[in-house]
Amino acid sequence: MKSDNFDWHEYYELANSFLNEEDIAKLRTGMGRYYYSSFLESRDFILENNIFLNPFNEKIMKSTSGRVHQETRFTFKNHPDLNRNNSGAKIAQSLNVLRKYRNMVDYDSKNPENIKHAYARCQMKSEKIFNLLDELN
Repeated sequence: MKSDNFDWHEYYELANSFLNEEDIAKLRTGMGRYYYSSFLESRDFILENNIFLNPFNEKIMKSTSGRVHQETRFTFKNHPDLNRNNSGAKIAQSLNVLRKYRNMVDYDSKNPENIKHAYARCQMKSEKIFNLLDELN
């Protein structure tokens, strides 16, 4: 039976389909998809496992506020249950790198000097996050 929930990993697969593209618009779009696939999987991991730092953290994590992006990174960085082998801190750091690239391609009209290198880095960071989330399960 098919789930009613969207699989955020499909964003990752879409971004992977652009790996050999030369079209700057597709590369910019793919970088955003790497961020959102990783962020949303990370957020959902926290929600599904009820891993919150405190009631305020839980309220933000369950909201649709833009602050949930920051709170997701903060939770991974600081929650002891998420930091076996420093996994949570690594996820937080990788999310931060992806967020910076996503902001750059969404808001800065100047193209990155080496967008293919930046794209490969986003793919690597996103894959790292998925692997770390699997390890935490």
